Amino acid sequence: MRIMKEKLRLIGAVAGALAAGSAAAADLPSTKAAPAPPPQPAFSWQGFYIGAYAGALLGEGTFTYFRDTPLRGSAFVGGGALGYNWQWTPTLVLGVEADFGYRGSLNSETAGWNTPSATETGVFGTARGRLGYAFAPRWLVYGTAGFAYGTDFAPTSFTSRLPLTIGRLNTGTTVRAGWTAGAGVEYAWSDKISVKGEYLYAELADSGVAYSTNFGVVPLNLRSAGHIVRGGVNYHFATPAAPAPAPIVAK
Repeated sequence: MRIMKEKLRLIGAVAGALAAGSAAAADLPSTKAAPAPPPQPAFSWQGFYIGAYAGALLGEGTFTYFRDTPLRGSAFVGGGALGYNWQWTPTLVLGVEADFGYRGSLNSETAGWNTPSATETGVFGTARGRLGYAFAPRWLVYGTAGFAYGTDFAPTSFTSRLPLTIGRLNTGTTVRAGWTAGAGVEYAWSDKISVKGEYLYAELADSGVAYSTNFGVVPLNLRSAGHIVRGGVNYHFATPAAPAPAPIVAK
């Protein structure tokens, strides 16, 4: 009988200890597993960007003294750009871009009896719309067209064999308005940096320029046009991804 009482007392003590432990554990705070972070957003072309470019202009203009003389030399071009893109759909990107830069001296060639000299240096800029197709997450091909302006391609002097003429630019160069169109491809190296290659054809309004010659001051017509091939790098003001939420602690 006494042994039975001892066993019952021991069982009761063990049960009491287990109940107290369960109650204490219930009072402790519990940490739930943090939810999985949201997936990183897909790359987007949306937003403002600034950039720089450099390349070459291949002349396609004409200098007219009794007959048309092609201005087909080459010149350096370089400058800066500012633009904005709208990611209209995952593959369709609309944009606007303006650029402004320096145009180097454009060499000319002898054609027939006229020999124009190199042109003066000048400026060149555009304001264009862009329509792009994102054929891969970070690749964009686009067409572009719009307004162009720049210093006309006026040779500083010229000579002609028929009639024997030596002329020097009298009026100086002027900035002319015009148009431009072309295409390009751009690759996003990172969320903020992209590189691009671009082709533009640009044509400015014809210029009436005057040259002082051995026959007096002679007004001549000048057509300024050319092909531009350039590369560039852009910095995009992208919105950073949202940070992952902190673990939730429940009591």
